[in-house]
Amino acid sequence: FTPELAYGMIEETRRLVAELVWNDRNFLELFTAEYSFLNTDLANLYKLPPPAAEFDKVAFPANSDRAGLLGQGTFLALTSKPAETSPTARGLFVREQFLCQQVPEPPPGVSTTLPPVAEEKPQTLRERLAEHTTNETCAGCHKLIDPIGFGLEKFDAIGQRRDLLRITFFPGRRDRKSSPKSVELPLDTRGTIAGIANSDFSTPKELGRVLAASPQCQECLVKQLFRYAAGRRETPADRPLIRRAVDGFRDSRFSYKELMVGLVTLMEFP
Repeated sequence: FTPELAYGMIEETRRLVAELVWNDRNFLELFTAEYSFLNTDLANLYKLPPPAAEFDKVAFPANSDRAGLLGQGTFLALTSKPAETSPTARGLFVREQFLCQQVPEPPPGVSTTLPPVAEEKPQTLRERLAEHTTNETCAGCHKLIDPIGFGLEKFDAIGQRRDLLRITFFPGRRDRKSSPKSVELPLDTRGTIAGIANSDFSTPKELGRVLAASPQCQECLVKQLFRYAAGRRETPADRPLIRRAVDGFRDSRFSYKELMVGLVTLMEFP
């Protein structure tokens, strides 16, 4: 992971959004686009041939698990910790940013730190996070977010695809002569979105299709633009306006330019 790679990730996302907005494409391709705009660093990360020119539009292979923003390094790295993924952070981002559903903060006094992985009993994050669903204090919220993140575990903390989780144990100070030991564990990448029927998935591509087809996600895109334009969150009094904007967005076949114009037309500015 380098500053150059981080720049490439940001530019990839910017170019996808620009393509959808200014070329009047269906904006729901934000979740389903089976193409992207790659430079050499990103192509290497995604294990694809380098593009003919930097940030050329590149189609993903038919068997790729990537699609749209959810398959990009930007999203996958943003929602990870420095050295490992975070199913909780990834699920929380999807729930709050793409479905506009607020998840409460952890109760006061609850530790959010996971126990370290032991060499005697190496575990995947899914196994380590199991307490979230058995502890009543944690389960109410984590059942809403962790299962989403589990479905993205095929991709590591910087968005590189993997089939196994590799954990390396380094010797302690008293055992400096020993060599590091690595173990590889199988990944269970079954995910689902509580509250959305038939939402099982195991890749970013599959999750993208679920979100694009979801009325909640479509409405959330409108709400997010409203929040940006109004400088505040929507209130019950804004529901008729939001509803009309959503209807117009759908009637336009999800043209974001039409949404911007329509929302400004409906809103009353002082």
